[in-house]
Amino acid sequence: MTETDKKTTQTGKLEVTQKINFLKKIEFFANFDDQELRQLLAVTKWLRVQKGEYIIKENTMERAFYILIKGEVSVIKTVDKAQKKAVELTVLTAGACFGEMSLVTDVKRTAGVVTRNKCFILLVEPKIINSSNVFLQLKFYKRFCEILVARLIKSNAKLTNQDKTVEFRDLREIDLPSGAISRDTDHNTINKAKSPAGKKYADLQRDIVLPRLPAKKDRIIKRQLQRRLRSALELPVNPVVKAAIRPLITNKSDNTRLFADYIHLDPVLSCKVLQIANSSYFRRTTPVCTVPHAMITVGINQIQEAMADTIETSTGKPAFSGFTQVASLFWRHSVIVARITAMLTETIRLSTSSDVYLAGLLHDIGILGLDCLEPDFYPHLLDQKSEVFNDMLATEVACIGTDHGQAGAWIGESTGMPEVYLDVIKMHHSPHNARANGLTTALVHLADLFASRHGGGFEYLDSKKIDISGSGGWIIIQEQHRPFIEVNIPDFINKFDNELETTWGSITADLNF
Repeated sequence: MTETDKKTTQTGKLEVTQKINFLKKIEFFANFDDQELRQLLAVTKWLRVQKGEYIIKENTMERAFYILIKGEVSVIKTVDKAQKKAVELTVLTAGACFGEMSLVTDVKRTAGVVTRNKCFILLVEPKIINSSNVFLQLKFYKRFCEILVARLIKSNAKLTNQDKTVEFRDLREIDLPSGAISRDTDHNTINKAKSPAGKKYADLQRDIVLPRLPAKKDRIIKRQLQRRLRSALELPVNPVVKAAIRPLITNKSDNTRLFADYIHLDPVLSCKVLQIANSSYFRRTTPVCTVPHAMITVGINQIQEAMADTIETSTGKPAFSGFTQVASLFWRHSVIVARITAMLTETIRLSTSSDVYLAGLLHDIGILGLDCLEPDFYPHLLDQKSEVFNDMLATEVACIGTDHGQAGAWIGESTGMPEVYLDVIKMHHSPHNARANGLTTALVHLADLFASRHGGGFEYLDSKKIDISGSGGWIIIQEQHRPFIEVNIPDFINKFDNELETTWGSITADLNF
């Protein structure tokens, strides 16, 4: 075998391994082992589809079933063919299946499916599945039946608990893409027709009326919620950071310092860098816990390619249902907490093995995950009379099924995040529960309180409810940093508050989002 053949074989094996890792995060394949997934990949097609392309067209005959691996698609129904107008019936995210009725009967497609962003999709053709390993067939169709039964139960529940009739005007009208895609049955490729993309979904500013708060009875079952958060969610990137970092990627800039500075302004980009550096392909004997270390481990070119893909796939629906005030609060809060954590660590003169700035930046990443699942929840922070405003953690559990700390931990586990950040994310509201990494967790917890007290909060928007002196975080610091035992806590808080007031302008100077 030549050296070229060896490299081709190694590349092919790596690609298959990556695809298997993708599939294992999808709820549909939760009970499939690696060998079964390898067999499935051999009899299915892996499609990569750009934004604004048809996957399914209405009134067409096609014997194919699709599983959305990554990205989002809109299910649409044409209402005015002449003017190319349609209504958006629903939005499907990673792990969803569509086109499944073609596996059961020969019927025309009753709705169309269009990509909202770049998508990875698994194409399943019944005739190929039926000719594969019999055990794989049984497992595949068993999972398929479970999904259909779950949908039937959900439909029945909606009918019995329906409290209002959905009118036509409640459905969003969109423009139909004029092009379509054709599939080459001999290759895992897609030949795209030249066509303008569909209607853009960004910048949906809706500041007039708040959406309905998700009903407590409709909250997602915890096990299902965990699976969805561990799947390949497309978390939104701060659009200001996205615009600033894009020229560096396009021009292949080698200014690693500036590149790292921009990454340090966004939790999703920072999370992505850590995920790459700690993947099995690059992993070393010790975990990579900082962005600079990750850039050295992986290389600037690979990081830029990953950032380009992350930025591209995060251009779907806007964060927090398009309420820019809430999005601004979140992104500012993440960076402010990160900076105060670093400042607090330096003031106390602590020495930690972890990157306390990064811990502060990542602490609320679970909010982005829950927002992907329930986009109408967090806009209610704008209403001071809302349940969300009074006790956000309790209302998250009641309306969604879990709080953002646990949600963030599930996301972090799926991306291979180092343990110290998992503890901070999960327990920054209860640092006493973080045993191994209690000191870093306590610092982020206190920085979160200080940030909120000075107008940079998100979970705590009412500064009157914040009791920093009563926080158990001080006890953890005293236990693990003996010189701090003699410090008068109320005096320290007053001095640190004064220092924050003096430096607040520099802390928030470049946060124009």
